[in-house]
Amino acid sequence: MTNFFDNKDRVGAFLILAFSLFYLRSSLSIPVDSFDAEIGFTSKTLPIFLGSCALVISLLLLFISFFQSEGQSISKGARDYDWKPVLALILLMAAYVMLFNYLGFVLASALFLQSAFVLLGERRLLVSISVSLGLVLFLWLLLTHVFGLYLDGGTLYRVFVS
Repeated sequence: MTNFFDNKDRVGAFLILAFSLFYLRSSLSIPVDSFDAEIGFTSKTLPIFLGSCALVISLLLLFISFFQSEGQSISKGARDYDWKPVLALILLMAAYVMLFNYLGFVLASALFLQSAFVLLGERRLLVSISVSLGLVLFLWLLLTHVFGLYLDGGTLYRVFVS
């Protein structure tokens, strides 16, 4: 049994299987409007399709992993892995969540992306600033003007506007 949990492919397929089962179970409980129940495409159609595809793919990956002679060992890979950037990104995500209400979507997201670029070794400052600001502004325009969603400007924005 320890061989099962030390094989990278099997554990990955098993985790995808567990996630897809949970996702599929959750997507089955999505409420459907009574007017939409008669048509073929409802609010739960795409989630059920995606969950079913993930379930089938994970079962195939799990099945294939049993016929491979040697898989990569998790314990050997984890021993030699550099965990500092992963832990730093987790701390950076926690800071992003804490600063989101204060800075708002645009500033917090741009600062998060720029910090992540620097943390992961991108040294071309002009490229990283352009990508982070461009992506955040594109998403902001798309979400607010195309989809009509409200994204909070943050406490800092409200202090300067009022």
